[in-house]
Amino acid sequence: MIITSIEKQKKKGRYNIFLDGEFSFGAYEDTVFQYRLRKNDELTQEKINEMIDFDEFNYGKKYAYNLLARSPKSEKEIRTKLKLKKISDINIARVIDKLTELKVLNDKDFAKIFIESKLRTNPSGKIVIKNKLREKGISKEIIEESLEKYYDDTEEESKAEKELVKFMKKKRSDDEYTKKRKCFQHLFSKGFNYELINDLLRKYFK
Repeated sequence: MIITSIEKQKKKGRYNIFLDGEFSFGAYEDTVFQYRLRKNDELTQEKINEMIDFDEFNYGKKYAYNLLARSPKSEKEIRTKLKLKKISDINIARVIDKLTELKVLNDKDFAKIFIESKLRTNPSGKIVIKNKLREKGISKEIIEESLEKYYDDTEEESKAEKELVKFMKKKRSDDEYTKKRKCFQHLFSKGFNYELINDLLRKYFK
């Protein structure tokens, strides 16, 4: 099969490769340069398959790098994003392996950053943080280890108390019973556990 034409697509950096006068496959600029594709080159089906595979892997890798450059991501989030881009399972696995090897994708690091961010910007109890980390595909072992390391019981109590005091100021006009009920609901929705909430309510309410 002979390359009869290499034409730019409307999509930036993307080319259409025509073989024997007919469209055969699309490829990114990196692939065209990597394989030094030129008009009148002869290609075997084996070489075409190799180039298509390289093109998909290289695109998936770059796309994943860009995602991680914008914000931390868990392995599950990267896998999901790559699937949406119709990257094959084999190349998704290769991309994940490459990112892990380069130490830019690590669920332990992600859990640490996630917990610290939640404590800094939107104080939440362990229950909410656990659930959110599970949704992001973090293993139970990593979640437990990370919470123990970066969010101890004393700190959780401190965060809960600060959240309670702040919330109570907004409910000054409520009667005691209503205020207490709303405080419980608010802290519970923030993921603080039942025992901790009740201890704090006993401290601030008769």
